[in-house]
Amino acid sequence: MWDDQTYDVVVVGAGHAGCEAAMASSFRGARTLLLTLNLDRIAWQPCNPAVGGPAKSTLVHEVDAMGGWIGKVADRTYLQRRVLNRSKGPAVWALRAQTDKREYSQEMTRILNERAQEAGGNLDIREGMVHDLVVGANDEVVGVTTYFGSAFRSKTVILTTGTFLGGTIWVGAKSMPAGRSGELAAFGLTETLQDLGFETGRLKTGTPPRVDSRTVDYSVMEPQGSDPDDHWFSFDPSEWTPRETMSCYLTRTTEATHKMIRANLHRTPKYGGFMESTGPRYCPSIEDKIVRFAERGSHQIFIEPEGRTIPELYIQGFSTGLPEDIQLAVLRTIPGMEKAKMIRPAYSVDYDYVPATQLHSTMMSKKCDGLFLAGQVCGTTGYEEAAAQGLLAGINASRAAAGEDMMSLTRESSFIGTMVDDLCTKELLEPYRVLTSRSEYRLMLRADNADARLTPLARSLGMIDEARWGLHTEKSERLKNELARLRSSRISGRSDAAVILREKCRATVRESSSLADLLRQPGVHYQNLDEAGVGGTLANTFEREQVETELKYEGYIRRQAEEVKKAAKTMSKKIEAKLDYNSIYGLRLEAREKLSKLRPETLGQAFRMGGVNPADITVLKIHLEKMSMQRKPRVAARAEDSA
Repeated sequence: MWDDQTYDVVVVGAGHAGCEAAMASSFRGARTLLLTLNLDRIAWQPCNPAVGGPAKSTLVHEVDAMGGWIGKVADRTYLQRRVLNRSKGPAVWALRAQTDKREYSQEMTRILNERAQEAGGNLDIREGMVHDLVVGANDEVVGVTTYFGSAFRSKTVILTTGTFLGGTIWVGAKSMPAGRSGELAAFGLTETLQDLGFETGRLKTGTPPRVDSRTVDYSVMEPQGSDPDDHWFSFDPSEWTPRETMSCYLTRTTEATHKMIRANLHRTPKYGGFMESTGPRYCPSIEDKIVRFAERGSHQIFIEPEGRTIPELYIQGFSTGLPEDIQLAVLRTIPGMEKAKMIRPAYSVDYDYVPATQLHSTMMSKKCDGLFLAGQVCGTTGYEEAAAQGLLAGINASRAAAGEDMMSLTRESSFIGTMVDDLCTKELLEPYRVLTSRSEYRLMLRADNADARLTPLARSLGMIDEARWGLHTEKSERLKNELARLRSSRISGRSDAAVILREKCRATVRESSSLADLLRQPGVHYQNLDEAGVGGTLANTFEREQVETELKYEGYIRRQAEEVKKAAKTMSKKIEAKLDYNSIYGLRLEAREKLSKLRPETLGQAFRMGGVNPADITVLKIHLEKMSMQRKPRVAARAEDSA
């Protein structure tokens, strides 16, 4: 039955979650097999070929800080880069890169193949549809089988099936089984998971039409060029290679657009009642926008290139399930698109997912040892969310296969930890998208300091090599020295530097002011110190912004760190997996039901669950303390007996 090779980790699916999972597990030394439906669509970007954006960019920086690849590949294949939310505080700054979708896929494929071909390489890549899981007598996964009968033995399995699990695409009232247009759906696994006791559900997403760039009139649109500043996703300077950029363009819908959509709402999957699954609130279809924001006369439409060598344009903001003939007619009501030719129609897709409340924070399932899930199969949206989950699943699957303890990331440590905690404690009503507002610690969890927060941990996990660690320690030393210089260096209120700072940015310079105090002033920036002749040696934008942010928000950051420290003692208290909540006097019935179903790992997870209120947490905390006190005499007695 079995293939002659036994693996430590089998990764099912080679989207963004699967690629990160396979690279992480193989890098750590685990014998890894990556199985995918189509070897020509590795790391494909079926929706917008872009990486980053609000909160998502922080995930990308964190993945890079931990040795992942999405940031490097985006830096190597970008068409345009922009920093969003510059007018706001640094906690919400966000790098977004439009990427070349073909180059992106080719580059990630090349990286995987290089890993597979290395001397002593421990990564195999194969095409195949995983149809079933093989489960042992103790409900532990022991391998997978494919549709055509191959079987692979493995200590752990990571499912990263994206939108392919029972996927159906819709254009108007017409549908067909598919994970995305032109590609087969995956069947069989949903039934296996249900037989193992997993709850499954249906979610939906969608994509806009693609238009021939040669048929668009850009002269009536507003150009959106790339930022001149050099901002990058990777913390590795060797990845910072500037490329020729391409512009995106901005146009808007018209009253004619809205009128035509309203007249055809009954022909869309959602409003026609053909499809009932829930779509993402933060990335609505154009018909949802017209219905939900009926008072608005127009909506923004971004025209974005999909590659340097292909004529396809991505019509951002125009995701739809309208019939194909109506799509083209509606497109031609938008300024600049009057003669547009459609290359690919838009479609909606709904698919099976597994609510992540059935997972531990390690990404391993609670019902089947050795089985991990990551990406859209867990109910998330976006390449960035998928990549982050895949990285965590890959690390932990390799550790589980080696008999090592698995690791989790906490909410206060990272946006990855925030996302996973949300997924494991909250029941989804719609696809999950990471948002800056989801983190109560967002001022501490910025993109610029992701390496300071996570690279030492990644090093201890075997994810960072000597060269990368050397770069990190050198950078840390530079920042430390520069902060010390800024705090200790002072200028006189009568100096030439003070005159320049007053003229350039209206700085308040006292009789004697430290450079740190000057930088803390709202209108003063690091570049102003350069102009005044008192700048330091930091050359790149990343480091300069990090130093400035650390100083400007020092008081807030310190206060947030104290809050984290204070809460950690209570909220990190562990809860036994088999705790009988029904026996705890004082817990409300709803709380007992929620806690028994979701099985939180810590008091903090329980606190963040829907249906559990602060009074329930107080009761639970007292119960855990009583249990701890009762254990202490028993432990002491055993110690005396052994003595």
